[in-house]
Amino acid sequence: MPTATAAAQTRAPALLAEGISKAFMSGHQRTQVLDGLTLSLDAGELTLISGPSGCGKSTLLAILSGLQKVDSGRVRALGSELGQLDLRALERFRLQHTGFVFQGFNLFPALSAFEQVELPLNHMGLSRNEARRRAQQSLEEVGLAHRMRLRPSELSGGEKQRVAIARALAKEPELLFADEPTSALDAANGQMIIDILHRIARTHGTTVLCVSHDPRLVVHADRVLAMEDGRILSDQRPPTPAAQDNGIPS
Repeated sequence: MPTATAAAQTRAPALLAEGISKAFMSGHQRTQVLDGLTLSLDAGELTLISGPSGCGKSTLLAILSGLQKVDSGRVRALGSELGQLDLRALERFRLQHTGFVFQGFNLFPALSAFEQVELPLNHMGLSRNEARRRAQQSLEEVGLAHRMRLRPSELSGGEKQRVAIARALAKEPELLFADEPTSALDAANGQMIIDILHRIARTHGTTVLCVSHDPRLVVHADRVLAMEDGRILSDQRPPTPAAQDNGIPS
């Protein structure tokens, strides 16, 4: 049976950006954040976008995920042109097809890990039993089966980020976006998070796009795009083996 990565090579790109530009105005000052950028991403891979702060990484992530509109160019995600979708259709697309992981975890203080993961599933029209099954399965996959009844105040930073990943994973998204997911973590926990994201790409066939300026992550990605001043300077595949299935507690 072909691997997810091999299968991706015979399909259209999961994400395609063509000539996208984006600028922001502050008073009379216009700042060009993205400048005619073109990018194609395949399913089943972890792609890392690296570069200094202010180079346009997070803006690119927001545009590819449909959170922001482009000034010019177009973005096709899973065959849909995002610029042609109205607000309701965009919200439906993000709910059904995308997952997000952020630097700050974005967890609710009063909810247990299990409740954090189950909550968005209730908005997807799933039965209660299916939502609970997915929540438990996703927490098990990130090694938190034994911590699922704890609240954020009782979890470490690495565990909080794994809850956030489980919350995204439980939606079974085709696209998973991670914005600086390791910047608040030490080296060991950062390694664990990138290992989990890579395993999700490989085993679920998910398109995982991770934005980070953390140089430790470069060797663990399938593909590394270096950005500067709103453009992609290089597109490389690290020669060293990408992250392996290790370091994840059971």
